[in-house]
Amino acid sequence: MTTDFKYIPIIDVGPLVAKGDDLKMYQDEEVREVVKQLDKACKETGFFYVKGHGIPESLIKEVKDVTHKFFDQPYEEKLKIKMTPASGYRGYQKIKENITKGVPDLQEAVDYYREVKRGMYGSLGEILEGCNQWPEHPENFKSSMEEYVRLCTDLSRKIMRGIAVALGGSADEFEGEKGGDAFWVKNLSGEWIPATPIPGTFVCNIGDMLKIWSNGIYEATLHRVINNSPKYRVSVAYFYEPNFDTLVEPLEMCVEKSGGTRLNQRAVYGEHLANKMILWDYLSQSYVAPLMAKGDDLKMGQDVAVGEVVKQLDKACKEIGFFYVKGHGIPESLMKEVKDVTHKFFNLPYDEKLKIKTTPASGYRGYQKIKQSITKGVPDLHEAVDYFKEVKRGMYGSLGEMFEGCNQWPKHPENCKSSMEEYIRLCTDLSRKIMRGIALALGGSADEFEGDRGGDPFWYLRLIGYPGISTASGAKQNDIGCGIHTDYGMLTLVNQDDDITALEVQDLYGEWIPATPIPGTFVCNIGDMLKPNFDALVEPLEMCVEKSGRPRLNQRAVYGEHLVNKVKATFGLDQVDDHM
Repeated sequence: MTTDFKYIPIIDVGPLVAKGDDLKMYQDEEVREVVKQLDKACKETGFFYVKGHGIPESLIKEVKDVTHKFFDQPYEEKLKIKMTPASGYRGYQKIKENITKGVPDLQEAVDYYREVKRGMYGSLGEILEGCNQWPEHPENFKSSMEEYVRLCTDLSRKIMRGIAVALGGSADEFEGEKGGDAFWVKNLSGEWIPATPIPGTFVCNIGDMLKIWSNGIYEATLHRVINNSPKYRVSVAYFYEPNFDTLVEPLEMCVEKSGGTRLNQRAVYGEHLANKMILWDYLSQSYVAPLMAKGDDLKMGQDVAVGEVVKQLDKACKEIGFFYVKGHGIPESLMKEVKDVTHKFFNLPYDEKLKIKTTPASGYRGYQKIKQSITKGVPDLHEAVDYFKEVKRGMYGSLGEMFEGCNQWPKHPENCKSSMEEYIRLCTDLSRKIMRGIALALGGSADEFEGDRGGDPFWYLRLIGYPGISTASGAKQNDIGCGIHTDYGMLTLVNQDDDITALEVQDLYGEWIPATPIPGTFVCNIGDMLKPNFDALVEPLEMCVEKSGRPRLNQRAVYGEHLVNKVKATFGLDQVDDHM
């Protein structure tokens, strides 16, 4: 566990480098001293400087020089090795393309991985299959980096041998099947300690996989990069990782050493990396045309093409909960039209928009001004128009009283009502067919979510307008248009502007991934109810309890009650000001 450190230790690993190929190296007194220092540094800071490493300073300088030269080239030249999924996620990333915790990084980068041949790791390694992309200029770029990688690999292997001994294992414990200057490192008090550059040294830190293997004895330390210098800063980071397909879980010797309590973490390194890469820049895409073509046939699961779509839906719902939908059959002209009329409505004078304002008397349908909607107690910086399936008096008894009423359509734009009603009709059909695919993915019949569950679905359409940066608050920073939330129905289809990226999705590691617009697609996400019938009781399905192998989830809800509570608490509509 890291301590409240105030400085980053310096370790001379010369004896380890000299004896690192000898499995009996621990018998050497100088090696034992290095091992003690490594153990102390991994426990107390998780970061340390490495000197005496044997890598020529001339080579260290050379790789930094060629890195500077590459980044000094024109943008078009750098784009010749642009990173794409087809390149196995190797190559150049422009400034702000990389995202950390939802914030674009002010850095550009070039990524290289160990090259992965087709089929080398089966389906696990597919995402990283490919070769590294080397630039034409500087001419010595490739040769310098390959030599640097070779030497860093050997150095890292020897440091890992020292760490293995420090943990009480053999020097080769992490072998076989297992496998920057402006840094700031955070201590337990929350202070950021600068890793001041020391010429000829490396800054070395331990990662998530070593934390798991060590059963938490060694902690991966939070770190960040802040360039306070007017100079362009480069760093060349080499990551020494486990075998791609190895299962990383606490080592028995570390469980015993830490008192017998096992850290509840395990990961296949390749999956961990692939998930990071998939969710880094891209959400998965599902081509649902076969589902649309066969969706009215209860035997559609027998169709091979439908079966492939079902597999994609299952994977996306399990791993992300968000995915792009293409091949849906809804005309792009209509998708564009509903966005155009939405823009035109929000561009109307405020007094004109207020003619359809949301009130309890309207069944909570209509226009909401900026900051009227509340998420997690914070006013959202967006305006909206809400439409629900129309509810006749007494249709759902007391449960539906709150939503009894008709939708409010504006006079302008004139085609708002006709466009939206056609759009709702088609989205309802698309959603029903996607839900049929999800039902098959869960092991049920195609109509599992119909009948009493969702045969008479309660739809909800929200038109949302987000002011641009600084327009809403006057601050020169990104405003949060809508706070962190999940959706409270079954499926959501988002039709977003093609030229602005605003929607973000949080992955399993807490990072915010941009849902970059792809023209002609919907972004689809699953909701809390996975919208059913308004009065449907939602509880875990028996087939899913059996399939999960877990105890029954202790959650159940009547959808209408859930929606009423969400509208009252989350959106604050029970406090509407009739004089706004």
